[in-house]
Amino acid sequence: MKLAWLIDTTTYIDQNIDEKDLFVVSLSTIIEGKPYKDTEFESSKSFFDMLKDNGNGAKTAQPTPQDFIETYQQIEDEGYTHVIAIHPSSSLSGTYASSLSNSKSFPMKIHVIDSGTGSYPQRSLIEYGKQLYDENKSFDEIVNKLENIKQTSELYLLPRNLQQLKNSGRVSNSKYLLSSLLHIKLLLKLEHGTIDLELKSRGMKKIEAYLIKRINEMIDKGVTSIGVLHAGNEREAHIWKERILTLSNDINVYVEPLVPVASVHTGFGTIGIGWINTTE
Repeated sequence: MKLAWLIDTTTYIDQNIDEKDLFVVSLSTIIEGKPYKDTEFESSKSFFDMLKDNGNGAKTAQPTPQDFIETYQQIEDEGYTHVIAIHPSSSLSGTYASSLSNSKSFPMKIHVIDSGTGSYPQRSLIEYGKQLYDENKSFDEIVNKLENIKQTSELYLLPRNLQQLKNSGRVSNSKYLLSSLLHIKLLLKLEHGTIDLELKSRGMKKIEAYLIKRINEMIDKGVTSIGVLHAGNEREAHIWKERILTLSNDINVYVEPLVPVASVHTGFGTIGIGWINTTE
């Protein structure tokens, strides 16, 4: 078995992930009517600067069918016999469906996973799968474990305001006006493929206490790595990192940018906190 991994730019890639055997298709961000492939931004900072200054009304677009055809063809041409593709929740993006549909034209043994999540938890799935491959697990064993482990993912989002959520249709006009008038803060949760309102409060203290309690519970259940994600406000992300580190000496906390597609829909200044539990 020569195994390739196919992902998209809803997974953040940096020096912490092994890029060997890894193939990426890019989503696009549309700002002021101009499309940019996520892979074309010079840096996360350049993207967040653009989002901060011109992000109201920004949109995203999934990879085209041709993007997937060309990438699967490259994988075949490079001699891979098996492929595992991992994409964001199919209830939030058509990327999974497009990858699945286009994969059927190729002779490799391919399994396409609807991760039900995105960003850091999705990256953790990739890293766990690579670990299983290095342990000489079979293709079916790796697929089965990933399909099971994805159910443990949790991703919490703390938008700074609801303007962009309103623009993207995730929040109604009436809720936006009410929350703005009352200074309501929201905690959103992406789990099992859907984004739901987890908690609302007129201040941050209640939300912070709720999140810390949940993180502590998950550390007790075996979570060893947590991602703290930021849409341009890295300083606040490091404050959250320090809060989490006070809970355990054994926890690994990574601070990284929130991927463009999530940042566009939740807005500049959003904080995200997520994980998967590979011990279950």
